[in-house]
Amino acid sequence: MVGDVLVFDPDLLFSSRIEAACRKHGLQVKIATSLDELQLQLKESLPQALIVNLDVLKDLKQLPIMSLRGSCRLIGYYSHVDSDLAKDALDSGFEIVVPRRGFMDKLSIVLAEIGSS
Repeated sequence: MVGDVLVFDPDLLFSSRIEAACRKHGLQVKIATSLDELQLQLKESLPQALIVNLDVLKDLKQLPIMSLRGSCRLIGYYSHVDSDLAKDALDSGFEIVVPRRGFMDKLSIVLAEIGSS
């Protein structure tokens, strides 16, 4: 089982902050550090939320976004310098896309919603 939240980010330091926030809200969390690992975990089972470091992807088409829409919440964060990436992610089906600098604040709100559902 993947758990409540699946995080895709090779940056273990930042993903550990996300993991701690998830656990604080009583959510199970798994971390995928490579695209292959992410795809394997998504085949295993769908999480309630998928959190993605958008800067890591060369192309949003690397993720099966269309098949995930409506099945889990799609949340992305990105470097503040790449606002085109944010627009592309929203156009691709991500519901929440936030610059990395404000991501942890927004994440707490989203995790509270997931934890209460």
